[in-house]
Amino acid sequence: MNLHIHIWTNLEYFDLLNEWYLLSAGKADRDIASFVMQNYPWELATDISPQYEVNFMWIREIKKRIWKDAFNKIDGIYYWSDNCEYLSAYKHEVELAIEKFQIFNKNFPPHKIRSFTLVTPYVWDTMLAKLEESLEYLNNLNIRNPIEVVVNDFWVLRLLSTKYTNLKPIFGRVIHKILKTPLIDTFGYEAHPAWEKIKNKSEQEKLALRDEIVKWQMKFYNSAEVSLDIFRNFLSKYNVDRVALDFMEKREELFDNNRFWVTWVDLYYPWALIFTWRLCDTSAIENPSRGMYATDDICPRTCNRYDVSYKIKTVWYNMIQRWNAWYRSELNLDFLSDDFIKNKNNRLVFAPFISV
Repeated sequence: MNLHIHIWTNLEYFDLLNEWYLLSAGKADRDIASFVMQNYPWELATDISPQYEVNFMWIREIKKRIWKDAFNKIDGIYYWSDNCEYLSAYKHEVELAIEKFQIFNKNFPPHKIRSFTLVTPYVWDTMLAKLEESLEYLNNLNIRNPIEVVVNDFWVLRLLSTKYTNLKPIFGRVIHKILKTPLIDTFGYEAHPAWEKIKNKSEQEKLALRDEIVKWQMKFYNSAEVSLDIFRNFLSKYNVDRVALDFMEKREELFDNNRFWVTWVDLYYPWALIFTWRLCDTSAIENPSRGMYATDDICPRTCNRYDVSYKIKTVWYNMIQRWNAWYRSELNLDFLSDDFIKNKNNRLVFAPFISV
């Protein structure tokens, strides 16, 4: 497994990477704490956002479970967002990202040729043309670094296979499904058999039936669409050999190299995407209708100016809201097998923060 950094939509993170602050490389905890307090004061309110605490927990977890010198092993950068079509990267943003990426690739040790990966969301007709401008630019870019595109839209996948053939597709985490239920993941699995099944049964028989149901629930929770033959054949047709999954605790059987055959895995960590939709509470701050029904009017990216926090005990579920999506922190890497970690083709796609 190798390490790639997901910097989302905030190009300031490139500067932080180059300053070695963001990943704590060569920095004492006190130095990092001081830096975060100065630059991310809104994240210190842990009853509103768990990001500050999580930022320290993942450092310890990665160093403990995978690499003691993890942050000297960065193999690539993932740029932009997969959860909102109106956050499709414009061409001028991608151009600036490539410029900063090349500076980072040149200066950040050890010196190697790292990959640049553009993360794209699901898109409708309105934003597709703007996304194509970015894809056209990357497709014609003449640099030594490999260029990849995470696709979360079937039409974008088709475009990469027919029009922008210099770009390597990665099957994103939004375009396929694994079941995520924070309530169950937090409090455990339970089953209540139907009355017809337990009528006239002894308590021992009822318990056995309950255990059988829970066993199949667990099997379903440890499954993924992309491991099915129909998906394997589809991905092979479009020359896709890498798929994205969210890291989820208590899903040991899901992260199994044998499950995906020759397909390699991008494992997003530590923020698992729970859900996303076309309604957006953040955009509704300036346009209330956007919080009630979907519209094809281009969003002015209200999320660049506001952030929404909810006064509910989401901290119980380790959840946080960003843009039009909800995320859950999943930290304990002990649920990854040694074989999965030792596979050099697998990637840990690590997001230090979910940027605003």
